[in-house]
Amino acid sequence: MTKLQGSCHCGAVRFEVEEPEWVMDCNCSRCRLYGGLWAYYPENEVEFAGAPDTFTYVWGDRMLEFHTCRTCGCATHSTNVDKSDNYPMAVNARLLRGISPKRTRLVQKNNGNDMVFWTHTESPVLPSHDEPPPAK
Repeated sequence: MTKLQGSCHCGAVRFEVEEPEWVMDCNCSRCRLYGGLWAYYPENEVEFAGAPDTFTYVWGDRMLEFHTCRTCGCATHSTNVDKSDNYPMAVNARLLRGISPKRTRLVQKNNGNDMVFWTHTESPVLPSHDEPPPAK
């Protein structure tokens, strides 16, 4: 796999990750407003160049900490509030240099419960965590 460099607009938050096989477009209000396109990794696989200078925002079900650069305001990554080892860190793939939409599969998740996405994929949309499972 190829290592990719990522950073916020001003460069205060910089990181390196393997090129993701897929990224998730979540259409919840937070991700939609901040332009998140998320690639998931075990926390120990995200290499930050120093401690990220971010502030965190927690909302909704209070499970995720959304990190935003203190200087330029880019949404950079999210972490699990309870810091469990099995929950991955998400980095904003829109901040990665060299990522290719031709090589990276796009997955959409309907957390906004309105099926509105700015991206396009042939893959089926994943249901919201708030939606009941489909009838069998």
